[in-house]
Amino acid sequence: MIALAIMSAFEDFVNDPAGVLPDDAMNPDPQELDDSDLDDPALAYLEDAALPDPDRGCILAVIDDAIPFAHERLTLPGGVSRVAAFWAQDAAFAGGPGLDLPSGIELRGPAIGQLLQQVAAGALPGEDAIYRASGVLDFRRDSTPSTAYSDPHGAAVALLAAGFAPQDPAGRDHPLIAVNLPPRITEDSMGTLAPVSILASILFIITRARRLCRLVETRRGLSAGSVRLPVVINLSFGLTAGARDGSSLLERFMDAVSAVAAADLGPVHFVLPTGNNRQSRLFARLKPGEDIGWRIQPDDRTITPIEIWGPVHDGPPDGRFQITVTPPGLAPTTTAFTAPWQYSLLTGADGAELGRAYYTPRLLENGRWREGATVIVNPTCPQFPGEPWAMPGEWRVGIAPGSLDGVYETSVQRDEVIRGFPREARQSWLHDPAYRAEDEAGRPILSDPPASGARVVRDGAFNTYAGGTRPIRAGAVEAAGLSLTSYCSTLGDGQGGDCLLPVDRSHGLRGMIVRGRASGGFSIQAGTSLAAPQFARWLAARLAAGDAPADRGAIRTLAQLHAAQPNPTPVLDGIDRFLPF
Repeated sequence: MIALAIMSAFEDFVNDPAGVLPDDAMNPDPQELDDSDLDDPALAYLEDAALPDPDRGCILAVIDDAIPFAHERLTLPGGVSRVAAFWAQDAAFAGGPGLDLPSGIELRGPAIGQLLQQVAAGALPGEDAIYRASGVLDFRRDSTPSTAYSDPHGAAVALLAAGFAPQDPAGRDHPLIAVNLPPRITEDSMGTLAPVSILASILFIITRARRLCRLVETRRGLSAGSVRLPVVINLSFGLTAGARDGSSLLERFMDAVSAVAAADLGPVHFVLPTGNNRQSRLFARLKPGEDIGWRIQPDDRTITPIEIWGPVHDGPPDGRFQITVTPPGLAPTTTAFTAPWQYSLLTGADGAELGRAYYTPRLLENGRWREGATVIVNPTCPQFPGEPWAMPGEWRVGIAPGSLDGVYETSVQRDEVIRGFPREARQSWLHDPAYRAEDEAGRPILSDPPASGARVVRDGAFNTYAGGTRPIRAGAVEAAGLSLTSYCSTLGDGQGGDCLLPVDRSHGLRGMIVRGRASGGFSIQAGTSLAAPQFARWLAARLAAGDAPADRGAIRTLAQLHAAQPNPTPVLDGIDRFLPF
């Protein structure tokens, strides 16, 4: 069932119905992957000098934006690349490797090494020219050139996970497979377009990891299937709305990939951030008959969504799940859902459409049901005259009386401007008079006070992609004092993650020093997105050393044993830090 769903998603990506990619990015005639990557040195994933040891290697993989595949920390001495495969999903299709891919271009280690050698010989004017010469960066195209930024998110993440000094022998045993997501995916903070691209990215990583294992066998004269390198995939992306119960296609696929032992590949582990929204007032718990304020900002040119997920129950939906939506100054609208994907119109006094409420019941793997609804409000500032719009102000969303008893989780979707992208969005939030953001001294309140009566809560508002049973969730602490950062989301049990890693320097000094896109460049960034690659790197080192944790619980135990050592081994390149849990 999962395989069929993934193939369907991949076909959707090939057909690109959502217009995520430029027209020139599409592969007009995808081909089957053959064995030429084992025979043709130009198609090999790595040069022989960069092949990992089959007994102590571990593949690191990163799905992000603007990954600096030419960075010196992804090379070995002599300009030999450690990047086994790099897929730029939105680049103009140019043939060559990657003919099996639906779009973009693929670069492999020898090709990247040739570009690096051209820079060393003076044939290219510098590292920046590599991105232009490869086709990854083209200012002539109608696309946001995220690779041109000096300190993109993907550079910090990829180099925290897989950056090694060229002289460090450990680098050779940690080849990198990476995917650049299209700019439209990165700028869409609501994540409506992301799952298919991410699913395609995971398929690419698994396929190339298998082929890299076969290449090591061929070059070393080993028997077929004998090399089974483990893989650690870092996905520092996330959503703020969703079921958070592991039932989405992406969560189920990650669980399935990690649970199944492949005959030709080692175990695959996923590492994700817990999220940065503990204090954002995006999450509330309601009961039938209760409602909550939803403050939608003016001058928002994007739609504004919120999701409501009811309690898990036996038996099919019976029509009791209904919600009420009240626009500012208008009467409430109560839904009348009876069948999946029905929607109710939200209209103004003049009958004009303000938005819609969609019914989204979900059958869980255990045969039980969980019903949900998504309310999507039109922009408060339309881009062109005549387009539908909605009034800003305090809307109210509630659970209709008579709905199934239980707790209903209400989540506002992230809807903000991503740094470097021109998307004009304004984040909405939930308003509850009983909620207090600060104490009397002006200090932020970091946990939900008992018996406060507030329906808006901090605990449980974690990354929706991380709701599965197997991915590791990484949270952020302050290096001074090792306390949770004020923004680090918690998992519903008050814990900031399965593992906690230092990101902020202290309460007063937010962020950590990370590497930029250019070799030698750096910036200061913050967020649990930077905790995840630190743990991915540590986990890869443990797998390469022969540890074989089977699941999330075993990985947590292994990490706790490591942290209990008197002097835990630093794992970050050039940064004197350790892993607290």
